[in-house]
Amino acid sequence: MTPEERVRDATRALGREDDVADSAARALARRQASAGKTCARCSVHKPFGAFGVDSTRVDGREPRCRVCRSRPNRRRPA
Repeated sequence: MTPEERVRDATRALGREDDVADSAARALARRQASAGKTCARCSVHKPFGAFGVDSTRVDGREPRCRVCRSRPNRRRPA
């Protein structure tokens, strides 16, 4: 689902579809698409697309980027 579709769905759910102009929805979607967050593991600011989806989180994204999540939790042999 694209950011524009998410914005339109949210405005429909609130019953305010007529109040939000298409141009405003597109502008909000662009801001959301270009925004980002900082990875909890590597501390690098990355776009939201670099994070997996997690609907239980406030921002809807995983706390660690996909690169950090794909790294195994390696421990050195004793």
